[in-house]
Amino acid sequence: MILNRITRLSTILVVVVLAAGLAPRPVLSQATVIEGSIRSTNDNHPVEFALVFLEEIRRSATSDVLGIFRIANVPDGPHSVQISRIGYENLTRVIDVSGEDTLRITFFMDPEVIVHDEVVVQGDRSVGEAIVTEQELKGEQLREHLGTTIAETLNDLPGLSMRSMGPAPARPVLRGLGGERLLVLENGSRTGDLSQTSSDHALVVDPLAAERMEIVRGPAALIYGSNTMAGAINVVKESVLSSVPDHIHANATLQAQSVSSGLASGFSMAAPVGSSFAIHASGTAREAHDVRTPAGRLGNTDLSSWTGEAGISWIRSWGYVGFNGSLYDSDYGIPGGFVGAHPNGVSISVDRKRAEYRAELLRPKPWIDRLEWVGTWTRYFHQEFESSGALGIEYGVLTWSTKLTAHTGRWGFFDRGAVGLWAEFRDYVAGGFSFTPATTERTIAGFAYQDFHIGSTILEAGLRFDSRVVTPSSEFNSDIGEVRQRSLGGLSASLSVLQDLGDGWSARAMAMRSLRLPGIEELLSEGPHLAAYSFEVGNPDLPEEIGAGAELTLLLNKERVSGTAAVFVNQFEGYIFPRNTGELNFRIYVPIYQYTGNDARLFGAEGSIQVDLGSRHEVQSTFSWVRGELTDSGTPIPWTPPLKGRLAFVRNGDLVKWTASLRGASQQTRLGPFEEPTDGYVVPDLAAQMHFVRGGMLHTVTLAMDNLTNTTYRDHLSRVKSVMPEPGRNVRLLYRLHF
Repeated sequence: MILNRITRLSTILVVVVLAAGLAPRPVLSQATVIEGSIRSTNDNHPVEFALVFLEEIRRSATSDVLGIFRIANVPDGPHSVQISRIGYENLTRVIDVSGEDTLRITFFMDPEVIVHDEVVVQGDRSVGEAIVTEQELKGEQLREHLGTTIAETLNDLPGLSMRSMGPAPARPVLRGLGGERLLVLENGSRTGDLSQTSSDHALVVDPLAAERMEIVRGPAALIYGSNTMAGAINVVKESVLSSVPDHIHANATLQAQSVSSGLASGFSMAAPVGSSFAIHASGTAREAHDVRTPAGRLGNTDLSSWTGEAGISWIRSWGYVGFNGSLYDSDYGIPGGFVGAHPNGVSISVDRKRAEYRAELLRPKPWIDRLEWVGTWTRYFHQEFESSGALGIEYGVLTWSTKLTAHTGRWGFFDRGAVGLWAEFRDYVAGGFSFTPATTERTIAGFAYQDFHIGSTILEAGLRFDSRVVTPSSEFNSDIGEVRQRSLGGLSASLSVLQDLGDGWSARAMAMRSLRLPGIEELLSEGPHLAAYSFEVGNPDLPEEIGAGAELTLLLNKERVSGTAAVFVNQFEGYIFPRNTGELNFRIYVPIYQYTGNDARLFGAEGSIQVDLGSRHEVQSTFSWVRGELTDSGTPIPWTPPLKGRLAFVRNGDLVKWTASLRGASQQTRLGPFEEPTDGYVVPDLAAQMHFVRGGMLHTVTLAMDNLTNTTYRDHLSRVKSVMPEPGRNVRLLYRLHF
């Protein structure tokens, strides 16, 4: 009751603050129009299709075929201008806007010879945010690795692996942590699906719509959640526009792959409506058949999905207000015949409807750069069908969330920071053969993040407090225990120190306390789960999971060499996981899995390096290693990835960028109960990328061949490895047209 009142009060407070902020103010500065020209330093020719971004106010524009761009409603003051374009070096300049009606300015960009985008180290700020991203996948690198799912796209980054039960429900694993311990966000907000609760549940974000993917670790990750020991993955899409485009901008994408006869397409469009409104629309469609492996076809791995969204924004010099609505629909198969799967496989149907609103107020106070208010409403519906077509289980989840964040500016040795409130309400219902009671979940959190610059030292600090109340529709004694209301909560915190050592070297030490609050499924589940072929039993007495972690990282950033090397250790009190009890439910003869909490430890190392060899050649390499165990028994934590790595040779030609690589993993013989060992493997890949301008449009083409030699190998984190190996030779094509 108290939490419910606090949630309502915080929402009312948000409305009042924004209403006060959006009211006309006599001190509002004059708005200026920036009209710019972008030209090449080589021949003074215009640079078309360059992205121009004003960092402080998050306004953007794209140059036309004459290299001209226009950004309206720019308030007075200094602004950091960031300009990027394929084939040119990124450009950052600071300009001062001082009340002119129109500010005309010309920028010159240097053609890029060697592309350094494989390794992104600490210190690269996410656009317009007070958040430091540790790794980022965008541009050429995103196009080269773009797969069917987010997990497949990120799989080659250091520290990342892919846990799968077939291609559709693959989910990323970071430093051996996945599921509830790794937040996967959509534009900084929770996705509202159930992908984190079970390996057969798909993530409802299509990578084809992503502009970039960010990995946030350390103190800044506490802005997103308390359970961020490994970090958070944020998929950034242009859903709500924060600036008025000077004319209609659009792109169209075609993606194809041979291994599943898969075909996907997408489009995105942004257009001005008058001088203060902008509209945005986008959509994707994807179709794939059963995956082919060197040992044969993996049945029931087909996939069909589509997405669509549209939004409108009102943009003024004081900020903007925008709304976006989206739909997601997918049908996919889960193969059978292996341990932990239904013998005949299961078909799953997913539907998500989502509404999102965003509002920003620029510089409401001298110490606040901007005030941001974000809210989402999500309706998620999930059904699982046996091979006969009979419904086995279904889930329905309604989620409301709201978040108010004040992004603070520079002051003295304080750099950027953020402070805010977040609240979420979930209404969960399970049907079919599930006996899990209808339940509501209310969570409220307050967070603060700040970084400090003291000479050559940068300190980051984050603090967060979360409180959750889980309320079943009725309280009763069950076979799983006493089903009742639970109140949970606690504190999470992190501190990071980055020290410049000189000559391109720096070092970072980080410590973190994480908090994981058990959710509805872990506390109250009771019933069979067909796709996972298990009888899942919750534990109403589960306490909070507390983590304590430490990390030491060495960073190098020189003209020809850049890289990172990190070692880490994470200790958990009450590590929550579904434990196979070894018993069978004799009504349907499936194994019983019960959620339990044990102390656990994970430690490991990861690194990356990139060397410029000259003459447009470079070498890139990454590696990741993690080891986990339950400390009370010394038993290995199930589904821990082995040592893995990637070595790539890159040739940057005048027209085509070539990448030849080897990726592989060692054997894994440290096994949890009911796991199977896997052998090591090495697999070659090849990719080529090119871009050109024809007919006033920018064309980008990526052609890649995965598993060039059609090697038979098995990934340890694949649940289907006992039935079939990983996919065989796969030819991928990605074509994108910007106009």
